[in-house]
Amino acid sequence: MSGLNSQVGRFPEQGFTLLEVLVAILIVALGVVSVVQVAAQHVNNTVELEKRMVASWVASNHIAEIRYDARTERLKTGGKTERYKLGGQRWRSRARIEETEVEQVYLVTVQVTDDNDQKKRQYASVTTAVTDRL
Repeated sequence: MSGLNSQVGRFPEQGFTLLEVLVAILIVALGVVSVVQVAAQHVNNTVELEKRMVASWVASNHIAEIRYDARTERLKTGGKTERYKLGGQRWRSRARIEETEVEQVYLVTVQVTDDNDQKKRQYASVTTAVTDRL
């Protein structure tokens, strides 16, 4: 029997200590938080890209209207603001029409902002030439 008692202390206990479990949980939690942050940033980038794309469509539509107006009446220099609803959002499109050195050719710059955005960030800006020649 004395041999049996001497064998008890030789084999270490198997399993994890509480400290090892806590460290493992901490590492997993940090990994999960990192993945969530990356996913949230990806969603924000996707929303921003969608807004820029829709704003460029609004700018293109506004330029098309100005080109149509140029065919039916004389263009006037100055500014022209339009509001559009597209992509489930309200947009404000401001066009600036300027004369160029070429007769009957105008430089048109359209800037589009989200009408509900308090910061009035510009999501698209398009500059093109428009003529009122038939």
